[in-house]
Amino acid sequence: MLRLRYNEPLSRHTSFRIGGPAYCWVEPEGPKGILEAIDFVSAENKKFSVIGNGTNLLVKDEGFDGVIICIAKGFEKIQKEGEETIKTGAGLSAAKLVKYAFDAGFGGCEFLTGIPGNVGGAIFMNAGARNPEAPAKFEEIKDILLDVEVLDLKSREIKTLNRKDIDFKYRYSGLDGKIILGAGFKLEKNRKENIQDKIKAFNRKREWLTKISFPNAGSVFKNPEPGKSAGMLIESCGLKGKRIGDAGISEVHANVIVNLGKASAKDVFGLIDLAKTSVKQKFGIGLELELKIL
Repeated sequence: MLRLRYNEPLSRHTSFRIGGPAYCWVEPEGPKGILEAIDFVSAENKKFSVIGNGTNLLVKDEGFDGVIICIAKGFEKIQKEGEETIKTGAGLSAAKLVKYAFDAGFGGCEFLTGIPGNVGGAIFMNAGARNPEAPAKFEEIKDILLDVEVLDLKSREIKTLNRKDIDFKYRYSGLDGKIILGAGFKLEKNRKENIQDKIKAFNRKREWLTKISFPNAGSVFKNPEPGKSAGMLIESCGLKGKRIGDAGISEVHANVIVNLGKASAKDVFGLIDLAKTSVKQKFGIGLELELKIL
């Protein structure tokens, strides 16, 4: 039986701590629960959206007049399957995947260190990072995936998609219309000392994140091209520390907008527009959002 929460404030469920209420909030505990939630959506004649940890999400001030399906509890399994293979649920945090792999002596997923979201979100966005010891090497989650288990919303069937059949690109998976349930990862045996060294290297690379003390949703824009980071472009426009209302462009990293207290989504949109306009005028580059809007 579904547990429904009506008029649920979405500011409670995003790292930004911004956003109005949802018509209804539901946390299914398995694929059957997801289908029940979708049937409920249809009966209520409402739209729906699927979220995970809400770490890359900005909810509008008016909220969401529909049903939020949160993939969390019930989707956090993790287990070894054969040599160097790990199976996880979509609701498992990226941090727990890194720790489990380390404990098992498996390397390959260290680049997920410091990413705050869950496995499902990381796959959907094809999360990745440059190797701090070899900056020319860009490591992405597609590189360690074997397959992805999804619920196809059109056919209402659970399918297992092979990695090669998924159209991964930079910060893109092409998995719209499908709800990610879990995945299989092909890792590699390694000495724990070597794995720990890589984890430490990625932690150092993302050390700036720990210096941001205000609620935020991580990177706002995608990097437009190698060697031209969105943060550097925005900083070059003199926008670090710029405020609109209670939202501000971080003094630590210009590609992060922070909630300084009671920021509204309108405040954040104002800074997004300012950054895009400024970078376009100065560099002729159009910034593309990495942040998801609901």
